[in-house]
Amino acid sequence: MRDFFIDWAERLIAVFVILAAIGILIAGIGAMFSGVPGAFLQGLLLLIGGAVYLIIMGGIMYVAFGIYRNTAETNRLLNELLRK
Repeated sequence: MRDFFIDWAERLIAVFVILAAIGILIAGIGAMFSGVPGAFLQGLLLLIGGAVYLIIMGGIMYVAFGIYRNTAETNRLLNELLRK
């Protein structure tokens, strides 16, 4: 049952990352072509900053689940060694 929740949480993270990427893209393009002086640079910086943020936060979330899976696997292997 625990693996069910972990698997679905990973899928939700993937959906979050995709939706956030779409949101960053729309916000950046919207800012670029808003007609305000200097808006193109602001939109470009929004795209760059949003991409960096998304890469870092998505990576941290995937690393956290990777740590969980590695810890569970290590626990399983240690239990097998102790039984022998």
